[in-house]
Amino acid sequence: MKAIALAFLLGAIALLVVAQHFGRQGIWGWIGAFAEAATVGALADWFAVVALFRHPLGLPIPHTAIIPRNKKRIADALARFVADNFLAPEQILKRVDEWNPALRLGEFLSTPERLEQLSRQLQSWARQSLDALDSPVFERELMAMASRQLQQWDAARTASQLMHVLTRGGHHQKVLNAGLSQVAAWMGQPGVRDFITEKLIVMARREFPKLTWLADKLDYTEDLAVSLSTRLANAIIEEVQDVLNTPDHPLRQRYGAEAMRLIDALEDDPELQQRIAVFKQKLIDSPELQDYVRGLWRQLRDWLRADLASDDSTSMRQFRQYAERLGQRLRNDPVWQATANEQLRIAGEHIAAQLRVIAPAYIRQTVDAWDTRFLVDEIERSVGRDLQYIRLNGTVIGGLAGLLLHAIFQLPLLH
Repeated sequence: MKAIALAFLLGAIALLVVAQHFGRQGIWGWIGAFAEAATVGALADWFAVVALFRHPLGLPIPHTAIIPRNKKRIADALARFVADNFLAPEQILKRVDEWNPALRLGEFLSTPERLEQLSRQLQSWARQSLDALDSPVFERELMAMASRQLQQWDAARTASQLMHVLTRGGHHQKVLNAGLSQVAAWMGQPGVRDFITEKLIVMARREFPKLTWLADKLDYTEDLAVSLSTRLANAIIEEVQDVLNTPDHPLRQRYGAEAMRLIDALEDDPELQQRIAVFKQKLIDSPELQDYVRGLWRQLRDWLRADLASDDSTSMRQFRQYAERLGQRLRNDPVWQATANEQLRIAGEHIAAQLRVIAPAYIRQTVDAWDTRFLVDEIERSVGRDLQYIRLNGTVIGGLAGLLLHAIFQLPLLH
């Protein structure tokens, strides 16, 4: 198009030269008038077009190279235009209301072919992301992050909060009941009684020789131990049952008082808090714990890698089932649609507000960072052929204007 526009200009100049050669008489006067005005129009529009992007013929003529000189103003105007016309909250919310994105998402997720395609794409992305995480550097960073989080964790405060929850609902008494029931059941087992008997016999054989006045009873040591173990087990079981059946049993009261004392100590005793912090730090620094956490991560990573490599991925199957149910709800349930759209409106408004701050600055920085020649060439290519049509139109319209003026000047001669 540049070549065609230039050919029109050269053609107009050639016609003007020929008309001058023939003295611009008769028909050549009309041709000369057309060619002269066409040449002027072509040159004027060439100058106007070129002046937008650069200095004509490289000459620093004032008010030329308009776009390069105003790159900053262009960046500011573009940033304002995008912020005001694309990122205005009212515009985005209007589009959300008109589009009903919850319904569209529900229709998308309810289409088996689309859901399968989405699932496969997500599976591929997840597998690639997991491969990217398979590096010693990431593992070290993961361990360091876990260590930082644990170091910031106030273990004493957490324990105090947990104790508050337990005591507020009387759950600590339920814990005591469970423990006592287990003790009673354990003591009632024959094997446990045999164990107690064995220990009593060992103790009797060790201790009775020291008591000379019981030496004659050594032959009855085992029978005595069996009797004592049975009585001891029965006494413990009876005491446990008494505690279980008596809400205000002294043991329960002491247990509750100790629980409250522990809560107060966890909140107010710096020494206890320091001991817990030291224990926590030792636990964090423990190679066994670090190896355990590292092993957990590797097991999870290996399982995910094997699962994502499978055509029948468990995680993707669960995703499809959940997504399908969600899609059916969003498509068929007006309440779900309204709720989801409202949340999207809130998110859209928040994102728009953030982008209205971020996007203009980003656009300005990007445009300012562009090479001026690159910016000029991009704008010129974007406008494209129309710029050269301006030159063509200037040539033709200039020539027609020249004919009109020539005709006007000829009117007095006709009279």
